[in-house]
Amino acid sequence: MSDQERQIQALHSQIEDLKEEMYQMKLDISTLEKEKGKPVLTTPALVGQIGGFVLGGLAIIGIFWM
Repeated sequence: MSDQERQIQALHSQIEDLKEEMYQMKLDISTLEKEKGKPVLTTPALVGQIGGFVLGGLAIIGIFWM
């Protein structure tokens, strides 16, 4: 096998690797686009803040209720 043939085979293998990477990137992009519109309400800090607001509001209502 000549040097040129080895280089051509190396280029073909690199092309196949790049095709696989492009396919994976397209899958990742489509996944990110699907999740893009979803609000992130599951972080512990945000849940704690919302809970704090609710409890604070109930406390204020309880103070003025009587």
